[in-house]
Amino acid sequence: MFHNNGSLIAKKMVLESKWNQMFLEKGSETIDMMQIELELKEIKRQLREQAVFNVRQELEEDLDIAS
Repeated sequence: MFHNNGSLIAKKMVLESKWNQMFLEKGSETIDMMQIELELKEIKRQLREQAVFNVRQELEEDLDIAS
């Protein structure tokens, strides 16, 4: 269901580096850079979704133990 957090973070870092390099080369934001930003937003959404899922799992486990 979810991607490995490590691979998502690695992909995020690669895209951020690419965005930064493009900005240094162009001096301003381009259409291609905007596409990268959209990809970054999606990765961040997936990371948040995974974090929420993990917290829910932990809470369910805690409730099972407490019962």
